[in-house]
Amino acid sequence: MLNVTKMYVALFLLLQTVLGANILHIAPTGSRSHHIWNRALAFGLIRKGHNITMLSHSEEKEKFKNFHIILLEGFFEKTYESFSLDSVQTNKFLNVRTIYDYSLYSCEHDLATQGLKTLMNYPKDFTFDLIIIDITLEQCLYPLIERFKNPPVVAVTPFLLPPVLSHIFGNPLQTAYMPYYNTKHTDQMSFLERITNFLLIHSEILYRKYIGIPAESKLAKKYFGENIQSFDEVERNISILISNYDPILCFPLALPPNIIPAGGLHIESVKPLPNDLKSIVDNAKEGLIIFTLGSYLRSDQLSISKRTAILNAFAKLPQTIFWKFESEIDDLPKNVIVRKWLPQNDILGNPKTKLLITHGGGLSTQEAMHHGIPVIAIPFYTDQHANSGKLVNRNMAKILSYDDITTDNLYLAITEILNNPMYSTNIKQLSQRYKDRPEHPLKKAVFWVEYVLRHGSGNFLNLASRDMDTYQAASYDVILALLMGLYLLYSLMSFIFTSCKFIYYRVYP
Repeated sequence: MLNVTKMYVALFLLLQTVLGANILHIAPTGSRSHHIWNRALAFGLIRKGHNITMLSHSEEKEKFKNFHIILLEGFFEKTYESFSLDSVQTNKFLNVRTIYDYSLYSCEHDLATQGLKTLMNYPKDFTFDLIIIDITLEQCLYPLIERFKNPPVVAVTPFLLPPVLSHIFGNPLQTAYMPYYNTKHTDQMSFLERITNFLLIHSEILYRKYIGIPAESKLAKKYFGENIQSFDEVERNISILISNYDPILCFPLALPPNIIPAGGLHIESVKPLPNDLKSIVDNAKEGLIIFTLGSYLRSDQLSISKRTAILNAFAKLPQTIFWKFESEIDDLPKNVIVRKWLPQNDILGNPKTKLLITHGGGLSTQEAMHHGIPVIAIPFYTDQHANSGKLVNRNMAKILSYDDITTDNLYLAITEILNNPMYSTNIKQLSQRYKDRPEHPLKKAVFWVEYVLRHGSGNFLNLASRDMDTYQAASYDVILALLMGLYLLYSLMSFIFTSCKFIYYRVYP
């Protein structure tokens, strides 16, 4: 009886360490899609009784119990003024620099916001039980961890699983079959593609280590003081990485125990449509098409010639088309319905939906795969190319580059998808495989956050490679030593052969 009592007391104390934890969720990446993913994780934790304070660029229209937003104000308004769809960088190697330039630009904005000052002005002795931090970009906010007395830290990335972040957590580089996120490569690469993939992944690792991180560290010291922890030390003490990766939605990879795949955790059950949209859907006898460029890119940034080409193509179709368009637009065909915001997941889950036309963002393609809706992708940058490429490789989508958008090209792509059952059949099969899983990815992610809360760390899950340099973990030094040994052996054998030959001819002229 005494042992049973002790067991219940221990169980009660264990639950007390998890239930009702006070969590700081740092979600600084300047993308509304990142906020959607982080928000889904936050609300999964709130439903378990935790209190979440989130640092983010995105506001909430209503207040929720146990959820408090600290706004890094003014970011989206500032960004859109200087961004153009026609100016997107297409060179893959230059894009490495562009990503970290964007991260530094975001840091310069965020460190000067009133929102960050609000958080920094919390009482000196205020603590959080755990910090969740989106580490996709903006490592300049790492000093916030030290500011709140270094509680346990869980890293997250809605950006699928970039090789450089995977590498930080000790995952050996899998360059032969882990496609770089700015390419259309699959896990079946040609020799030349493997060369490019190898160079891109290592270029980013080196650029991040010797240019990107030092620049953000220097900037952070201006705001947090010269004596902040090194960013390498901060990253080494982060327990686990929860990633928006799934082996069914992406390509299979070998992952260490401290990287938790939770791809698609943001996907919710389909909810009833608002009355105005429901009426339109009910009357869409030929089915529905959705066209959206996501939460960051804006359809109203398309050039007039591209808008005209798109509308002319839509006018030739019998389907009803929902277009997420962020401002007013005139002369719409009768079958085109424009809204500044669309409940994309709920429309994709409607049986009348036949096609998604998208920029190829991670969340949009995951929702399309979840609901079994084929895709036409118009990728612009970063992971949009990889997301689009994997769908095309599986015969679930077609890619149409921005420069190639014409009325005829778009119309032909749409009719090819709609009239060829291969696309719909393949993506519906993938949807069935993705849904056939032991637990929802959100439930898995919440479990691992609470796991770190219970145990105070997840460092015991690390591979030894996490404490090795890249060249050690990949055995480049061993390969180099072997090659040098072979060269020395070859040189020695050549010397011996030449010497024997010389002696022979001296003795037997």
